[in-house]
Amino acid sequence: MTINEQVVSILIMALSGLLIGAIIDCTRFSLSALSQKSILKRMGYGVELIVWALLGALTFYILFTIKGGEWRLVDPLAQILGIFLYESVFQPYFRFVGRVFIFLIIKPIIAIIKFIKYIIVSTIRLIMRIILIISLPFRKIYTRFLKKHIQRFSKKYRRTFFKKR
Repeated sequence: MTINEQVVSILIMALSGLLIGAIIDCTRFSLSALSQKSILKRMGYGVELIVWALLGALTFYILFTIKGGEWRLVDPLAQILGIFLYESVFQPYFRFVGRVFIFLIIKPIIAIIKFIKYIIVSTIRLIMRIILIISLPFRKIYTRFLKKHIQRFSKKYRRTFFKKR
């Protein structure tokens, strides 16, 4: 392996450390933003552990693709350097980009979904109210008839079924 290849692999590992720091920070921020009743928030450590495991597998995949599976001590050190770079230098910028992404992309999508849900629920309520208004005279007739005949039926058969012997 030449010096150029080693420098490139160190830069790639530092960049992967930077991305790992950003993904872990995003995961922690997202979990803290959830409500207390959310199952993901209750299992926050487990979710973070799964994310760490996936990122570790991704790191080994990067090592396998870039270096043919060859691992050296400088690789984890470069990755730790990337994580420290994220924490010390790039964290405010990534968080700003995340807030802008949430404000410009996520919130409008959620608003559109809520609006569609409101339209569907309102339409169903309107249809149900129309059906109830149309069926109101029939319901009154039915309940009067039913009440009259059920009372007779229940008195007659109650006496026969619950008769003392």
